[in-house]
Amino acid sequence: MKPLLLIALVLAACNAPAGETNITPSPASFQAMSEEVRYIPRYLLNPGDTLKASFLVRPDRGPAIYKIEAGDTLKVKVFHHTEIDDTYFVRPDGKISLPYKGAFKVVGLTPEEARDQIANLYADLFRDPVVALQVTTFGKRLEELKSILGSAATGQSLQTVIGPDGFFSLPLVGEFAAAGRVVTQVQEAVEAAYIDRFPELEVGIQLSATAGFGVFVQGEVTQPGRIGVTGPITASRALAMAGGAHLATSDLENCILLTMAPDGVAEAHRVDLYAVLEEGDVSRDALMGPNDVLVVPSTSITRVNRWVDQYIAKMLLFRGFGVSAAYRIDSEFIAQ
Repeated sequence: MKPLLLIALVLAACNAPAGETNITPSPASFQAMSEEVRYIPRYLLNPGDTLKASFLVRPDRGPAIYKIEAGDTLKVKVFHHTEIDDTYFVRPDGKISLPYKGAFKVVGLTPEEARDQIANLYADLFRDPVVALQVTTFGKRLEELKSILGSAATGQSLQTVIGPDGFFSLPLVGEFAAAGRVVTQVQEAVEAAYIDRFPELEVGIQLSATAGFGVFVQGEVTQPGRIGVTGPITASRALAMAGGAHLATSDLENCILLTMAPDGVAEAHRVDLYAVLEEGDVSRDALMGPNDVLVVPSTSITRVNRWVDQYIAKMLLFRGFGVSAAYRIDSEFIAQ
């Protein structure tokens, strides 16, 4: 269901006469959720959002087995054949230039593997060649990273904006898809890309700013309606921006957060804003995403689970639109 359709239905439901229901709701699919899962930020990234990538170089986490890289310098000696003895620079294409043989690729080989392959390479010219190889200058890859990111001791942060195509780029590893994903999914992709080339690197991805979106606050509040925001917002902040709740009539313990899950199914979660505002339990303060709806019910409602079921039915399940809507209700409502 489109976000605008969800918004229209919310506003229509709020204005519907009490007790008027001309639809037959399908059975709700009750989804059990722990406190931890319910309040994990699930904001889906959009073009124009800004991400902060934090990098920290940890030399102690380097590869257990060193492999030759472009930019390394190799000292090669073939005993009794001094014309081969020299110091060779590993070119950007991963090769070195050897006398009589020309270009020879060494990138990706351990020093021992490169030594043995060079010995085999000259076996047709020299009898039982004995080769010694030493990496005299290495870490070009790491130095290149440090020059881009800054101090290895303090780390560095880079700001990057998600483009209109939904992608953003990071140095040395290229582009990543971000639109429609949560931050943790993006971080996993970035970590996987860097760890292959830079195992010494710790990477963190954070959402530092959004391009702007709206959330909705309905029910027993002073100023119901849409609230424009430019960054992630909690339910308590949205309530405050709506002018606060009507203390005499609002049921802050049983606020409802309506969200649209990535699979397109609407979800209803109970949010105890009384615990947040009166008891200071900020761990129960839910994060709201684009077009989410916070509903503050009235204390006159005797059974919250039945009211929620009817409320969502009015919003999402009706005839005439040619679409099938589904919804999930937090299992905590069952106990109400």
